[in-house]
Amino acid sequence: MERALSDTEYAVLGLLTFGERSGYELDKLANRSIGYFWRPAKSKIYAILPRLVDRGLAAASTVVQESRPDKRLYRLTSSGKQALRAWLQSGEPIEGVARDGLLLKLFFGANADHASLRAQVEGRRQRAEQQLAELEAIERDIDRDLDFFPYLTLLHGLEDARSTIAWCDQALAELDRHAATRAHA
Repeated sequence: MERALSDTEYAVLGLLTFGERSGYELDKLANRSIGYFWRPAKSKIYAILPRLVDRGLAAASTVVQESRPDKRLYRLTSSGKQALRAWLQSGEPIEGVARDGLLLKLFFGANADHASLRAQVEGRRQRAEQQLAELEAIERDIDRDLDFFPYLTLLHGLEDARSTIAWCDQALAELDRHAATRAHA
């Protein structure tokens, strides 16, 4: 009995629905699309592709290049499309453990320097602002009808970035309040 595919393998199948691509091109596509919420490592993509070919879910062809090494292009097969569709329609939730190093540090923050924690929260806020700007640029250009389903994930990303900024503002105010209270104690 063949083992089930991992969620990342299904993600690569999904990326192949956008057309034939090399591993490098799939990594670039992932970074500018699903990478905002599901970021497979480049090495993982390269490892997954031959396995998908071995299982008949993808096919590969070689493009000979003169000044560079030959390039392998991968495309979705009809079996791959069927496997992706079955996964998409299954009721199985994707389970993952959310890991957030900043939250872990804040939880144990009584043992840390206030300025260091504050700087880390400010850094998170800056990254969220940058992500919000990137996503807003995508929103301006996206065709909401043609790219309807990616648009739904974009809406989540926009709200997530906005809520992160709001949380950072609140956390910074609370850190300052706490530091002021401790200074007067």
